Amino acid sequence: MEAAVQDLLRDFFHEANLPESTTEMDLPLQRLVDEGGPDSSVCKRDLRRLLEKDSAAFLQAACRILKASPEKGGVGPLLDLLWGSSLLLTSLIDPTLLSLPAATALAQRWIACDPMLDIKLLQIGFPMGEDDTIARVDMARPRRAMEIVASLPPNRHVLLSLARLLRHPDAHVRSKAALLYARASLNPDWVRKMLAEPDSRVRANAVEGLWESKTSLSAALFREAALDPDHRVAANALIGLHHCGETDGVITDVLGNMLRSHDPRARSAAAFACGYIMDANSTAALEALLRDRDASVRGQALRALIRIRRQDRPEATPAVPDTATATPLAPETVPVENVVPVEPVVPVPAA
Repeated sequence: MEAAVQDLLRDFFHEANLPESTTEMDLPLQRLVDEGGPDSSVCKRDLRRLLEKDSAAFLQAACRILKASPEKGGVGPLLDLLWGSSLLLTSLIDPTLLSLPAATALAQRWIACDPMLDIKLLQIGFPMGEDDTIARVDMARPRRAMEIVASLPPNRHVLLSLARLLRHPDAHVRSKAALLYARASLNPDWVRKMLAEPDSRVRANAVEGLWESKTSLSAALFREAALDPDHRVAANALIGLHHCGETDGVITDVLGNMLRSHDPRARSAAAFACGYIMDANSTAALEALLRDRDASVRGQALRALIRIRRQDRPEATPAVPDTATATPLAPETVPVENVVPVEPVVPVPAA
């Protein structure tokens, strides 16, 4: 086993949240680890039998033992068995075992050791039923699988798996699949088809997924999407146009209309877009929005101004915020007089 895989597995066991109490699995597994050798066929056979007997208890016992006895003779066969099974992948998307930041950090290292990790996670998170449809399961693990895959580098080999998820009954899954499909394919024609979707979250995420494409076809798509009646779709399109190098025209017209809108959601989305366009007019508009009558608009304007002041430290662009699901960020100050104190609102993906 490669050293990188061994280090990855040890970090996995270190991060795992496990009960401290032992089970009846600990004693026989500890004996095999203590007495087994790295090339013992009997040790490998008995380890596999224990795994097949109770995989959940086996993993818990293995984590406890590997934390306490990392250098025993049977550790090698145990690590080989775990790495070759689907048990660790299933555990990676288990919210009770690993925090999302820990699982994401592990996956970003894991993909270098297993380039098919993203496909495997989607297959485990969304098992297929007997009629070749996605089986109905509790959504905590499937959604975790989507979040982890979203943190990995885009790869076209996941397109078939994502295409199936575009028909999933869960709206969150469909919109996230649209984001990942657009990001991996960078296909403006496909995104244009998604603009006909009735769910605005699917449209917004599909447009966001095209942000890294700066072709003339993508710019044309962004101009079209900027006229979408939904504020998140339009704001994502304006950011896409900005990435394509456009600085006025559609951006100026649409952004101005959104800033003057009676709908606070549109003004909030406009503030978000201003935080990435970062021109002089954007700064002036944001400072005006700090006095908006709506708290969510003021909070989004404050966050956009903070981002502009941090533009020398570029970060990944998040999705246009859905204020219904936004969460607070640590307060920061902006030197603007007479600002109404607000709880800043964190921009989160539309889905």
